[in-house]
Amino acid sequence: MAQGVRLSVFETSRQLGRIPVIAVRGENGVEQTAFLKKLLAHASMRDSVVLTDSVHRDVALGFDRIEAFVWAPAASAEGCLCCGLNSGLGDALRSLFLRVLTKRAKPIDRVFIDAASLAVEQIAFTLKHAPFLGQRYLYQATLTVTGQWIVMANQVGAGCGQRCDFDENNILKPI
Repeated sequence: MAQGVRLSVFETSRQLGRIPVIAVRGENGVEQTAFLKKLLAHASMRDSVVLTDSVHRDVALGFDRIEAFVWAPAASAEGCLCCGLNSGLGDALRSLFLRVLTKRAKPIDRVFIDAASLAVEQIAFTLKHAPFLGQRYLYQATLTVTGQWIVMANQVGAGCGQRCDFDENNILKPI
């Protein structure tokens, strides 16, 4: 882990009052998959859900709470995913929330978005400007996998741009 830095971006929905959303992206798809697989294997991640635009991602990650969404291109010049509210990702987030609310799905602690082909700025913008989603979800952080390092950035600013090693146990330690 980076010199003395402890990162804690994995609060649960019960702690935050909204469902945290964490985007995971990588410069290399193999490294991104390896990190996600290790992270999701951790016991504290069992109530997480992964949203992805890749159909067979459940096989690669070995995780049972993966949901695929159909990617729709941005509807506006600014890249807003919520304009028209049929973004695929927005639909998946709404559907997930409603299924949990009506007890057709188990409760969730957090949502990871497998953001290999999605601009993370669009995720934050969508959650901020789509009232239904913004009231229920909170964009918490972006984890970028680069080799053996994870670079974390979040909207709050704590730990923004911090680099830590590829060990999910260090990332998951509370501050």
